[in-house]
Amino acid sequence: MVLPPQAFVHSAVADLRGAPDAAAELVDQVHHREWLRVLGSRDGWHYVQAEDHYFGWIGESAVQVLSVTGGRRIGVALAPVLREPDPAAEVVAHLPAGTPIPDTQQPDAPAGWARALGGYVHLDDVVASRDLPQRAPSGDDLVATAEAFLGAPYLWGGTTALGIDCSGLAQQVYRLNGVRLDRDADQQAMEGRGVDVPAAGDLVFFGEERVAHVALATGERTFIHAPRRGAKVERGELPAPGRTVRAIHRYLP
Repeated sequence: MVLPPQAFVHSAVADLRGAPDAAAELVDQVHHREWLRVLGSRDGWHYVQAEDHYFGWIGESAVQVLSVTGGRRIGVALAPVLREPDPAAEVVAHLPAGTPIPDTQQPDAPAGWARALGGYVHLDDVVASRDLPQRAPSGDDLVATAEAFLGAPYLWGGTTALGIDCSGLAQQVYRLNGVRLDRDADQQAMEGRGVDVPAAGDLVFFGEERVAHVALATGERTFIHAPRRGAKVERGELPAPGRTVRAIHRYLP
């Protein structure tokens, strides 16, 4: 996981452009006091994602960039919640990656443990926000996050390593690196921008008459995906047997 900085809009209204140029296409506008996620910077411009999921370039004079340093969260794919603060205790639940953990003092929690869901989570499975990389994600970051889900069972509608589907995998990989995507593959294919050749971190969409499947590219010809019921998250390679590529989309600058 990485934690991109946020930007606070202090202009009344600010334009998001398709390129870092005041003459580039206007793709969206953001309003005073909105929060943006900063995914890149260049020549006095920031590449951001707005609250409505739109991506674009905004002049640095329109925003104030702030690091995110408070709080704690689960830092592994699945963290067991134990009934007692003992590694041998009964597992009563699992918390998925990114789940916030109370950051207040917990005097009833023994050293090395945090209370959650009426049980205990070991601090080895928890990361402080201040300890996460405070920068925009790269394609390699997205691939590393996707690799943490390898072997997870397919579950239609699932969004965790206990069970996950193709678009849930894409959404969660990006979410854990500070980027918000819609839930379904056909919605994700409407976000970002199209490219001709995939690079690490891009999403590859498959289907015949419509988008029906999505995978996260790990390179120009390789990907990770949750293929189908009865299968597990696995690696694949293009061309993929029985699947037609409909689009490739990029969400980073």
